[in-house]
Amino acid sequence: MKHRAAMIAVATLIVLAIVVCVGSGLFNQIVTLPSPTTTPAGQEAIFPTPATVAPLPRTISTPLPSAPTAPAVTGTRGLYVEPDDGRAPVIDEIDQAQHSIDLTIYLLTDAQVISALTRAEARGVEVRVILEEHPFGGNSDQAVVAGKLRDAGIEVRWGSSRFRFTHAKFMVIDRQVAIITTQNLSAASFSGNREFGVVTTVPADVEEAARIFAGDWSGDPSPVTGALVVSPDNSRERLLGLIGSAKTSIDLYAEVIRDPAMMDALTGAARRGVRVRVLITNNKDEGNREAAAKLTADGVEVGLVKGLYIHAKMILVDNARAFVGSENLTATSLDANREVGLVLAEPPLVGRCAATFRRDWSQAIPFSQASS
Repeated sequence: MKHRAAMIAVATLIVLAIVVCVGSGLFNQIVTLPSPTTTPAGQEAIFPTPATVAPLPRTISTPLPSAPTAPAVTGTRGLYVEPDDGRAPVIDEIDQAQHSIDLTIYLLTDAQVISALTRAEARGVEVRVILEEHPFGGNSDQAVVAGKLRDAGIEVRWGSSRFRFTHAKFMVIDRQVAIITTQNLSAASFSGNREFGVVTTVPADVEEAARIFAGDWSGDPSPVTGALVVSPDNSRERLLGLIGSAKTSIDLYAEVIRDPAMMDALTGAARRGVRVRVLITNNKDEGNREAAAKLTADGVEVGLVKGLYIHAKMILVDNARAFVGSENLTATSLDANREVGLVLAEPPLVGRCAATFRRDWSQAIPFSQASS
């Protein structure tokens, strides 16, 4: 009898795990590890050039890193990468929403995402959107987008004046799934940018993201106490701690690097023997070029990427942990904005971050050569 009861308990957990993953759309997410070409021992793996990289299929199951330990209780995470994976990871989750969608986003301009949100509202899903009213540099489309959403019955509120910018990019669906990402919901984010996004059913992730949204929606945000990396609450402390913990390597994508303390942390890591590599867009951003020159002088390797705009904010430490979120390495982003991210430790997800970085690094121009 005890043996039968144990078997029933295990079977129940497996069924619940399948229901959770299928219901959340996680089985439709894409997590694949590109295979490097063979290289001599001790050399960096070289990946195919963009012209020879085959499009990734869009129906590959997400690895379930928590499956061996009661996934129905602990949840799971999946990773997607843009522009490789396209809109499906985001739109599939919106299309499967049954009760609610709470979205905080800096820019929302992609017609297909807007259409998916309006479809959800039309089938009875409660959709709420927090949108930044005055993006940096100005964007006259914000009021137009808000008007379209409101015309479809979607509630829209502007980001709180408590924050310099509401720059976070996250979504909570049915209070069971959260998407936490580096990307704005724009056409470029799916087609021309390097971006990373996490789809999670881990209860602690979802509950904390829901609390953050609820506080910002009401205009009375509560202190952040969970594991998420959140500005202005804990981003600076946690990202400095992550960089400071590195023993062998730091690989970092950055759209903007300005913050002196973050730069000091990176150069400090290089001085203690950690290999530090940074990828930025190969453009004429003078602030980034000044930062790159300083970092390079202090032992950090900086690569300039052509063909993709580096909008991602990803920090990979020791090939074991990876931060993914909306935070730029600037004082405004870390100390004054609303930003949200998280740190991954699941090997399949961290592995894809590492493989993507290696591929982009192999095609980058060393800043030391470009500036000479």
